[in-house]
Amino acid sequence: MSQLTYMFASLAARCQEGRTCLDGMRLLADTLHPHGVKITWMVSPESAQAAADTLTRWHEEFGDGVAVNPPAQSAAETMLQGADLAEAYETKKALISEARDRIAEALPWATLTVAAGCHTDPDIPAVLEDLGFEGLWGFCWEQIEIDAITDRGCPWGLYYMDRGSRLKPAQGQGVVGMEWTARDLLKGFHSGNPTLYSTDPNDVGRGGLCSWDNIDYWKGVANNYIRNLCYNEDVFLLQHQEAHEMQRSDLFQCYTEEDIREAAMMLDAFVRHIKEQAEPYGGVAMRTLDEAAAYYRGKYPHTASSYMLWEDTPHPPHNRDYALSLPVGPWPKTFLHYDREAQMMFIEGKVEPICIRNYARDDAAAGDRYFAEPDIPVVRLVRHTQHQWRREIELTVDSPRAMPYGIALWGQYALYQLDDCPGLIEGKMLSGELVFLRYRLEPGENRFTIRLQGK
Repeated sequence: MSQLTYMFASLAARCQEGRTCLDGMRLLADTLHPHGVKITWMVSPESAQAAADTLTRWHEEFGDGVAVNPPAQSAAETMLQGADLAEAYETKKALISEARDRIAEALPWATLTVAAGCHTDPDIPAVLEDLGFEGLWGFCWEQIEIDAITDRGCPWGLYYMDRGSRLKPAQGQGVVGMEWTARDLLKGFHSGNPTLYSTDPNDVGRGGLCSWDNIDYWKGVANNYIRNLCYNEDVFLLQHQEAHEMQRSDLFQCYTEEDIREAAMMLDAFVRHIKEQAEPYGGVAMRTLDEAAAYYRGKYPHTASSYMLWEDTPHPPHNRDYALSLPVGPWPKTFLHYDREAQMMFIEGKVEPICIRNYARDDAAAGDRYFAEPDIPVVRLVRHTQHQWRREIELTVDSPRAMPYGIALWGQYALYQLDDCPGLIEGKMLSGELVFLRYRLEPGENRFTIRLQGK
């Protein structure tokens, strides 16, 4: 049976004058623990020491976990000035290893297999793998430049990072890449502004999409994730809120008291909605980040294919002071897919993808275009023969080069199942919606025959 995994992570690494953001952590704990949520606190050695008693109690009572937040990138870069590549690599390993050891001293019960706060470092997949880490939090699907993060090209959810290229999947296992916070896949892709269309309470609050007593937009996002349990063995929904953003004090001042209470109310209502909506599908598995990484590594020998059919979710007019340049749609129903070779997006009615991110491309040589294929070949129909309980469709695709490819046959195919389809890598019947066919193209003409047999 398919399973929805819900994870909640909170960056709780700030520490000043021996104090950390315990009030914000307590508010998140009081909001989420009653729903059975296990929180992963991403801590520094200093904040782990300052909050050790509280974190230990929450672990024992609610199953909370911790992740390693190593020294800030700027501090690491300062230490590495003048170092050669090999020396820099070893120094990064030493910094992260030391942070993990110090957190383990403060929290000896902790399973410290997930790192955080360092995902933009190009060396990080290899560094963490060498140190025995299993997961890395922080990836921002489709994001460009915001918070000095450009992660466009990486998959959503979970995937195994390629050792030499952090944004693309490995061919086998590796360190599990985990996103910062779940995004609205449809609006995030089409608008080019995934930071607004996310599960971050402050972003949707300041952006005008949700408010104290109205999280209808968030509910629509959650419903899209949950509906896609029909097409996937696992759907992963990771949400994040920084602990210092839930606290107003002399040391940690970010949002107003009203903003903080609003965020807590929204989070409470969102988790309640997820649990209610997922119940018919078998409920929700609440996992810490380290538990999710271990689950993924135990189940999947390589990055699992993901199939997401997404419907547009209406929302109130957005706050133009927060997002001035923002196309708002409405957008067509969109099918999104990734596997370890490619990521693709299709809009309703269009057979060929509107975007292919080919992970075999040398992105640096291609001008840093996020693995995107510049010329997407079109599909041409040769014949479509239909009998009472059988269909045979022949298509051609003329390609300028070898590339991964997908075809979406939109429509009602609920009476059929895939039969003999030469060259098919994998196929997925999305009943009542479309048939997805995954191929590899060779240069020149590619001819495909799709046979559908009645059930």
